[in-house]
Amino acid sequence: NSKTGGTIQTPSKNQKKEELPPGESEPPEVRDKRRQRLLKCLGDNIEHNYLFNAFVESLDVKERYERFIKDWPDLFLDIARGSPVANSKGIVANTGRSKARLRSLPFTDVFISYPKLMGLTKEARLVEYFIFLFDEMVDVVGVANKDIPAGGTPIPDCRVSLKDHQSDVILGTPHKPDIAFHHDYKRRDIHSIHAILEAKMDPSPIRTPEDTHGQLADYGHVLNDQQATRTFAPVFYLHGHLLTLHAYYRDKLYIVELGELCFDTNYWTSSGVKRIQSCLMQFWFLLTLESDIFGHFCDVSEESDSFFFSQKVNVESKGDPKIEVLYSVSQDVKGVKGVKDVKDGAALFCIKETIARYSYMIGRHVHLLKGTYKGRAAVLKLSWTPANRLPEGAAYAILNKRPVEGIPEIFSKGLLISNLNGYRLEFVLMEYCGQSMAEYLKDKTDNQKVELVPRFVKQLTLCLAQANDTGVLHRDISAGNVCIKNDKVYVIDWGCAKVIGWGTAEDAARDATPTQLNHIDVAEQWGFNATTVGQVEVAKDPFTGTPLFMGIPMLRSSPIRGILDDLESVFYVIMDAVRPAGTKRDDVQG
Repeated sequence: NSKTGGTIQTPSKNQKKEELPPGESEPPEVRDKRRQRLLKCLGDNIEHNYLFNAFVESLDVKERYERFIKDWPDLFLDIARGSPVANSKGIVANTGRSKARLRSLPFTDVFISYPKLMGLTKEARLVEYFIFLFDEMVDVVGVANKDIPAGGTPIPDCRVSLKDHQSDVILGTPHKPDIAFHHDYKRRDIHSIHAILEAKMDPSPIRTPEDTHGQLADYGHVLNDQQATRTFAPVFYLHGHLLTLHAYYRDKLYIVELGELCFDTNYWTSSGVKRIQSCLMQFWFLLTLESDIFGHFCDVSEESDSFFFSQKVNVESKGDPKIEVLYSVSQDVKGVKGVKDVKDGAALFCIKETIARYSYMIGRHVHLLKGTYKGRAAVLKLSWTPANRLPEGAAYAILNKRPVEGIPEIFSKGLLISNLNGYRLEFVLMEYCGQSMAEYLKDKTDNQKVELVPRFVKQLTLCLAQANDTGVLHRDISAGNVCIKNDKVYVIDWGCAKVIGWGTAEDAARDATPTQLNHIDVAEQWGFNATTVGQVEVAKDPFTGTPLFMGIPMLRSSPIRGILDDLESVFYVIMDAVRPAGTKRDDVQG
C-alpha cells in the first residue's frame, strides 16, 4: 500500500529478514551513490557548533546534568590525566608525563600496557584506544557508585554494551561503523542499536571531508529508517582528539561539540586535563540517558516483544489513547493462542510485517506497520510531518463528519509529539485496505476486468467527490494510494490532503461553499492554526503529489488546484492498473 508498489519487508528484531552474508558489504559504487543522495537531501540543513548546554536543554535534562557534574566533579579526572596524544602520527603515548607518574594513576597510559597498539593503522589504533577508554569509564563508575557521598546522587550506569563493527556488518544492513552501542538484546542487529561511533584520523581535524559526512549521514538515516520509535539518531564522531555528536532530526542535523577526548600536543597541561574531563562527563551523561529521552519516543532499553506508547497530546476522545505494539503473536494468555496481556489497559496491535516506503534524510517520514487489531487486519501509521502542515488524523476527523465512501475505518488516531523542532509525530491505526488496483487486477480474466474497472472508476470518483463536498482535497492520488479489497475501492494516505477554504483568514471563518463545512473546531482539537496551515497548504499545491500521477497543470506549476486535478490523477492510476492487461508485461512503469 505504498507509492513503491506495496513491497513487504519484515521489520522486527524477532523476525528474520533478508541479510547480506556475514562479513560482506555492498559494492562501493552503490554505497557512494546512496551517500551522495543523502547529502544532497540534507543540503544546508545543518546546525554547526550546536552548544552542549542548548542540546541538553532541548532534551529537558539540563538540571540533571548540572546536578551530575556538581555531585561528581572529578569522576573521570584520573582518566583525563593519563590520556594519550592525537597528532599527525596518530594516537600515541603522552611523553609529557613520566611513566612512573602515570603508573600511579588508576588509568595508566594504554600504550605502556599494550605496546602492540603501535602496530595498528592510525584509525584502528584510535578505535582500540576508545574501547579501552570506555571499559575504564565503566569500571570507574562502578567503583564510584559503591561510595556515594552524603546527599549525592548515584551515577547513571551504562545500560548499553559496546561492539566493534570494523570487520563485521550490522546484521540486516551493509554498514560497518567502527563502534555500535547495543541495548542488551539477544540478537544484536540494527534494531538493538542505541548509538553509533565513527573514528577518523584525517589530516585536518577542523574540517570533516565530504565522504565522511556522507558516511555519518548514512548511519543516521538507517537508524531513523529502521527503528520506528526514533525521534532522532545519535552518531558520535571521534575526529582525532575531538569528539562531536551528530544528532539527525527530521528538520536538520545538529552537530554538538563535546570537546577534546585526549591531548593534541605533547605538552601536558592542567587545563587540557579539565577539557578532557569535561568531554568525558558530557559523553557519559548523554550515552546513559534513558532511551525515551535520548533518541526514542518510548522506552526501548530492555528487550521486549513489544513497544508501548500513549497519546501525550489530547486531541480527540475517540479511539484508544494507549497502544501496545507487539512484534509477534507467539504469546498466549489464559489459554487463548495469539492473545497477550497488555499494559494499563492499552489496545494491542500485533505487527506481522512492514510496508516499505522510500524515506528521505529530512522532511516527512512515515513508518507503516501491517498487523492485526482486535482480530482485524490493520495498519499502524506513524508519521513525522511539519507542524505547519495538516495532520492526517485531522483530515480523517473532517472526512468522518459526513458519509464519505471508500475511506478506511479509523480505529484510533492522535498526537505523540506536538512539536519537536518544527515537526509533529502522529499515529493513525486503521483497517487494512487490501492490494493496489494493479495487483488486484493481475490475476483477473479479461472479462472480469471489463466488468470491474468501470465499477472501480465510479467508486473512486464518488469517494473524491464526497470528500470534496466535505471540504477535503486528497492531492496525492497514485497507484499506491488506491486499494481494492473485496471488489471495493479504498482511497488511503490522506497525509497530503488540504482543507478547502483555509487559505485566507476570511475563508477560514466561513464555509467555502454551501456543501462544505467549517472545520475550525478540528483545528482547535488538533492544536494548530487553521489560517496558517491553510496558507502553507495552498502554497504547496504545485509541489504536492507523486509526479508520475500528477496532473499536467500541476506539473506546469499551476497555482490553482481542485477536484479536477485529482480526477486527472485517477485517469493515470487506471491506465497504470490496466496496462499489464494489454501488454502481458508487468516490468514497465506506467
